[in-house]
This record gives sequence, structure tokens and C-alpha cells, in this order.
Amino acid sequence: MDEEPAKGGTQADLRFRQVADQWSLPLMALDRDLRFVYANHAYMEATNTDWATLKHQFIFDVFPDVPERRDPVEAKFRKVFTGEQTRLDAQPYELKMPDGSIATRVWQTIQDPLRDETGRVTHMIQRAEDITAQMELKRQNEFMESELAHRIRNMFAVIMATSRISGAVAEDTKTFIHDFNDRLASMSRVYTKLTENDWRGLDLRQVMQDELDAVTRRSRHRYTLEGKSVILTVKASKDAAMIIHELAANARKYGAFRCPNGHVTVKWEVADQVLTAVWTESGVSVVPEPERKGFGTMLFDMFPKMTVDREFRPGGVQVTIRVPLLKSPIDPPVS
Repeated sequence: MDEEPAKGGTQADLRFRQVADQWSLPLMALDRDLRFVYANHAYMEATNTDWATLKHQFIFDVFPDVPERRDPVEAKFRKVFTGEQTRLDAQPYELKMPDGSIATRVWQTIQDPLRDETGRVTHMIQRAEDITAQMELKRQNEFMESELAHRIRNMFAVIMATSRISGAVAEDTKTFIHDFNDRLASMSRVYTKLTENDWRGLDLRQVMQDELDAVTRRSRHRYTLEGKSVILTVKASKDAAMIIHELAANARKYGAFRCPNGHVTVKWEVADQVLTAVWTESGVSVVPEPERKGFGTMLFDMFPKMTVDREFRPGGVQVTIRVPLLKSPIDPPVS
């Protein structure tokens, strides 16, 4: 059975080697002492070994492992010598690479008994398949499923909170339906952009432009954006879209976007790790101060680290927002 057998090896041994050497899948044979008596070329290539390293060696001397992983594998190997076929599913092992680094590989194997003329099991034949790539793909898919479930839960939480607050501030059912649908459309826009961007944060300018275009129906002469590129986190991108949407919606109802000559200018800058954005409306003849707390005010209150100053000036309202740029430019709402 040795890969370099002594003179006089049986014809069966020779035929076995001729067939096994051509296999693309790793294959090896152990004797009753679990020592190597054969390994095909695919096996040696997959394990980064050669026959001189394997020949007559105890398998766990060549591939040592921690007892909690080695013991069940050895038990499966020894069970083969009772005449049973055994399987190892998704079995990890550490492989020393040519550069000296250690790589973890995952194999799926089948162990078959090999009998002599009397029926006694003399060797164990192992057929192996490297499923490392499949296991990594499975791990990635499970992570993506978990992440997707997490995002869906968060999205529904935001929708329910938006519905609750919209209902609390709406003057009537018609207003509630219109405003709530507008807010859902805003969420849809930013989620679409995040998906297109592989769920990396968006540029603040892009978020502003998307929301202002939606409210002004792409009448870009109605607004001016001034500021350098600021890349937001995923969470901050969603929060910023909600805030900008409310400012724009209020401008459409009561301010600059309601007046034919009204205009909105948004300027922002980052200094000392603080993002400051100033929303200035102009061209408004009358600037009424709200008599009661609206959705926008309640939204601002949900971000404890964000400060908001509103000034109702002749010509239009001015809103100044300051946010510390920590892990997220806009902290999550408090419950």
C-alpha cells in the first residue's frame, strides 16, 4: 500500500495507486496504527506536504490539534477498523503555509474500511473535499441575513415612531396621511441611496440635494448649498435625511418654498470635530412663529447631543444645527 511499495506489491495495490493518483480530490490511506501508507498528489498539494513528510508518520504528529478537536476525529478513524464507514462534516484543521503563516482549512471527509482477502480491515481510506470557500460563503450569508434582519427591525421602529409622532401633531386625518407618506418617501430615498452605495455612509451634500429636490420638484434655483464634502455614517445619513426633509417640508408649508421668490441657503462647516449647518430662508414676507410643537421640533428633541437654534427673522427663518462628530455625526434618538 505504500506510495513507494516494496518490490512484490500486489497488482491490486498497483491498480489502486494508478487510479487514486489521478483523482482531483485529496485521498490518503492509514494503517491500523493511524500511520500514513499512501497519499495521492491532490492530498499532498492540499496539505502543503510531500511523501517524505508523511510516510509512516502518525497522522496527529503531522497534523497536531487541540484535544477537544483531535479526540472525536481519532474516534471516527478508529471506528473504521470495526468495519464501518464514517464521515466528518465541516472539520477544521490548521495548515502551515510556505511563508510560515497558519491557515485554517475546512474539510468534509469520508472514511472507508479496506479489507484483505480474509475480510479483516487493514487500512482506512479517506476521501476529502476542501469546503473552506463554501463555509466562508455560508458565514457571510448568515452575517448578511442577520444584518438585514437588524436593519429591518430598525426601519420598522423608525416607521412606528414616525407614525406615532405624525399622528400626535397632525391637525386632521388628511394632513396625517400626506405628511406621513412624505416621510416614508424620504426614508425610501435614503435607503435606496445607501443600498446603491453598498451600505457605506453618504455625502451630506448628496443627502441635502436629494431631499430638497424632492420637495422643490428638482427646482434647484430655489436653493443653494455651500460646504465641503462631509461623509456621514450610515446611521447619520438616515438621521440627516429625516432632519433635512422636515426643514424642507416646513419651508414648503410656511416658508421660502411657499413664496414665489423664496430661497433657501444651506451652509455647513466642520471645526474642532463639530459639524455646524446653517439653514437660512429668504424672500418670505411674513414669518409666523409656530404656536405649538410640530414634528420637526419633536424630532430635534430626540437627539440629545445636537443643539438647534431657530431665529424667526424678517425675510425668513434661520436654523443653526451643531453636532459633535464622534462615532456618528448624529447620535441615535433616545427612547
